[in-house]
Amino acid sequence: MTWLAYFILGSQLLRFLVSLSNLITIQWLKKADTDQTEKTALSPQVSVLIPARNEEDKIDKLLNDLLRQDYKNFEVLVYDDLSDDKTVTKVKEFIGQSSRIGLLKGSSLPAGWLGKNYACHRLSLEAKGEFLLFLDADVRAQPSLIKNSLAHMQKHRLDLLSIFSKQVMKTFGEKITVPVMNWVLTGLLPLILTRISSWPSFSAANGQFMLFRADVYHRYGFHSMIKGEIVEDIEIFRQMKKTGLRTHTILSNGDITCRMYGSWSDAIKGFSRNVTEFFGGHTIVAVLFALLTTLGFIPVILYLPPEAVLAFFTLLVFHRTLISGLSRQPVLQNLLLAPLQQFSFCTMIAAAICNRARHTMTWKGRVIYGATTKTRVI
Repeated sequence: MTWLAYFILGSQLLRFLVSLSNLITIQWLKKADTDQTEKTALSPQVSVLIPARNEEDKIDKLLNDLLRQDYKNFEVLVYDDLSDDKTVTKVKEFIGQSSRIGLLKGSSLPAGWLGKNYACHRLSLEAKGEFLLFLDADVRAQPSLIKNSLAHMQKHRLDLLSIFSKQVMKTFGEKITVPVMNWVLTGLLPLILTRISSWPSFSAANGQFMLFRADVYHRYGFHSMIKGEIVEDIEIFRQMKKTGLRTHTILSNGDITCRMYGSWSDAIKGFSRNVTEFFGGHTIVAVLFALLTTLGFIPVILYLPPEAVLAFFTLLVFHRTLISGLSRQPVLQNLLLAPLQQFSFCTMIAAAICNRARHTMTWKGRVIYGATTKTRVI
């Protein structure tokens, strides 16, 4: 078992180095420099596209944020995905305040489509902008978001930019679940490779923020291409890499924030939809990773010399600290809650396996059968 203990120590060192690379290469959305600001002043139009289903408590906050943007040449289209709350009423109030905002009435899902994918597809058909920015209705946007994002797109000549939002966590349940996402992401993937490498295996994306060049999007029809995929964001990113298009995924420096879930159970249910996609969709790999990162300290303690054990736990602490900094999350909080976060991660994997075994999942009031391109929705 000594070989396993050294393997675990080596893998922990490697994950620390991956996270360190994300720090060194500065994988955050940065403030647009003066030259880029001048370029975006003659700005191409941006269409901000928001699929919304029962978002009455969130949509007004996002629309307020958008109307305060530094960047002025944009339109906002909201797709009402058959909401049965006051979402439409809230949006119509903003339409009365600003001609920038429009509302697209939803319809029943055609066979083979998932709700969000169909909503995004419909929105793209109505958009007039040279850039298409898909935002989830539960995000919050600082006034600089569009300007800084477009500057990053133009600087690197990207066809797609995706950003992982800075997460807002209020309840104890959120604090022991939500940080898992960035712990996995920034510990396994050097984000610069999402831009400079053409390998589809270096793919990551966040559907909360997806900014496309409109001509490229319309050429391929990305949401139509993956209409039955639950994890549409990562699958679009993979397809774009396979096609040779220029992509990049980065972290938020506060320009975009999101409170994803309000409780532990909601977070487990939500993350179980896509947690295995961080491992290329391979459930076995996800399970092995969960076992090694949860129980790996046992063989390390039993079979390695004291100095190696000390190195292992030092790396654990430094790694959590580094990831918390990258993610703009409280360092001490994540260190103290690390064991419970690890438990939550294992629970997410178990829930994902159960979903696959039952071939069923519910989300936003819809029942989803299967988790492949053959997905059907009622």
